[in-house]
Amino acid sequence: MELEFILEHMPEEIRRQTTHKNYVSGETIVRKGEDAKHVYLITKGSTRVSNEFASGQRYTFASLGIAELIGDLDVLAGTGVYAATNEADSACEVIAMRAETFLQWMHMDNEFAVMVARMLAAKMYPTSNEAGRIKFQPSFERLHSYLLKRLGDIQTDLFILHTSRQQIADDIGTSVKTVNRGVLKLKEAGLITLLHGKITINKDQQKALKDALADE
Repeated sequence: MELEFILEHMPEEIRRQTTHKNYVSGETIVRKGEDAKHVYLITKGSTRVSNEFASGQRYTFASLGIAELIGDLDVLAGTGVYAATNEADSACEVIAMRAETFLQWMHMDNEFAVMVARMLAAKMYPTSNEAGRIKFQPSFERLHSYLLKRLGDIQTDLFILHTSRQQIADDIGTSVKTVNRGVLKLKEAGLITLLHGKITINKDQQKALKDALADE
């Protein structure tokens, strides 16, 4: 559902109970373990969703964008706390509402309730589909798959990955040390090149990366 449609059909009674908030890139919107007292509707920018574990490792497993909700699953689950941390991935604007207001809106507006259900399904399906595979996939294969995912369908003679090693580690659920070992292994295999510390992949390497994963 488009953001314009959601805002246009928001009941006035609900609108009066909302506030607008701005976040800069890297700023935390909700943190894992905090009381789930609010739900946020993203109106600008994007966020990344991550989980931090007792070992200190952090795994970024999703991203949210315009017209998506933060905290909806936590409030509807009735756990009372946020299950994951959500940080602004860019300059971000949201409409904030209390958990009670969000639930009131769902009761008042069947179309909105269906929209929320569909968004929750869209969030949960990839997580359910990938969870077991990622958990048991060796770290090197995770890095290999991650690079191919970042490449996507990009058509370029030289792909340069500007993501930090820490962010890569967070994204694939491992440590920076393990990422560095994997990067070195890929470099020694001729599948990537390092330029001032950044991972670069030329056209031949892009094909070789895809072929190598298919053979694993």
